[in-house]
Amino acid sequence: MHRFFIANFDPTDRAIAIVDPVARQLRTVLRVTPGDRISVFDGSGGEWELEIEHVGKTDVSASLVSAIKPVPSPSKQVTLLLGLARPERIELAIQKCTELGATRFIPVTSERVQGGNTGTPSDKRLERWRRIIVEASEQSGRVTVPELTNPMPLSEAVKQVTIEQPLLCLWEESDSRSTSLQSALRKNSGSEKLAALIGPPGGLSSDEVDEITSTGADLVTMGPRILRSETAAITVMSAILLDSGDLGGA
Repeated sequence: MHRFFIANFDPTDRAIAIVDPVARQLRTVLRVTPGDRISVFDGSGGEWELEIEHVGKTDVSASLVSAIKPVPSPSKQVTLLLGLARPERIELAIQKCTELGATRFIPVTSERVQGGNTGTPSDKRLERWRRIIVEASEQSGRVTVPELTNPMPLSEAVKQVTIEQPLLCLWEESDSRSTSLQSALRKNSGSEKLAALIGPPGGLSSDEVDEITSTGADLVTMGPRILRSETAAITVMSAILLDSGDLGGA
C-alpha cells in the first residue's frame, strides 16, 4: 500500500476527509478509485489502513479499516548537526539519514560554510528539505517524522545539544584528543540520545574544534580516508544503528 503522512489525523472520524496535498496526489498521480486502500501515519507513532470511499474532482474521502502495527523506531534518538554545503549534498544526507532513523537535523553555520552568508538556506529551501523528510519517512515505513530546525551558529547548536546528550564531533584532522568512532560509540552506548556533528565541506577550523571539545564533546576520527560531508553523515548514522543493534542484530 502507498503510505502518506497526515498531521493531526483523527482515526475516530467516521468519514475521513483527505485534504491536499495528499488528496491531490491520490486523485491526479495515483488515480485511486473507491475500494483502493492506503495507509496513513500522523508522526506521533500511529499508523492506520484506510479504504477510499469517494474520489471527486476536488475531494477524496475514506473510511478506517484498522490500525497497523508500526515499525519500531531505533532505540537511540540521534540528532545530526550538519555543516551547510551545496543544497544537493545536504538533501542527500537528510533523505538517507531520515530513512535510517535520525530524530532531528540542525543545519549549522561555521567559518568555512560554502558561499559564506549566502550559503544560509532560504525559507523556501528549508520547506523543500522538510518535504524531503516527509517523503523519506513515507517511503521507509517510519511512523515518526524527524524535526528540521532553522539554521543556527555552530557554537549555539553545540551548546544546545550537549545539554541533552553526548556529542560526537567528526573531524578529519586527527590529533591526540581524537578517538575512533567505534570507541566513541562504546563509550556512549548507555545513552538513549546521541548527537553527531558533521562539518561543512571545508572542514572545521582548529579554533572551532577547541571550542567544541571544551563542552565535553568527543573528537572522533573515521580513519585515514577523507569522506564527503554527506557520506560522513550517512556513515555515522549507520554505525550508530549497528552499534545499538538496530540493523537486524545485536
